[in-house]
Amino acid sequence: MCCYECSQTDAGTEAIGICHHCSVGLCAKHGSIMIDPVTTTFLVGRTVELPKKARVLLCGTCKAALQQDRTST
Repeated sequence: MCCYECSQTDAGTEAIGICHHCSVGLCAKHGSIMIDPVTTTFLVGRTVELPKKARVLLCGTCKAALQQDRTST
């Protein structure tokens, strides 16, 4: 599989993984590793963040979309 971003410029670099959100292939240059908190729910809706974090590989488009300000619409 080739990196989607590289294929847009005919580079054809081999992908090292896929975007966790949109599933495009990504090379090391175009992929970003993000920390993803793991939570669990106790009792009546009480959410607790667990000590160990997960990691996710994201493309630049999905990373920017997930990091945008969600307070103003």
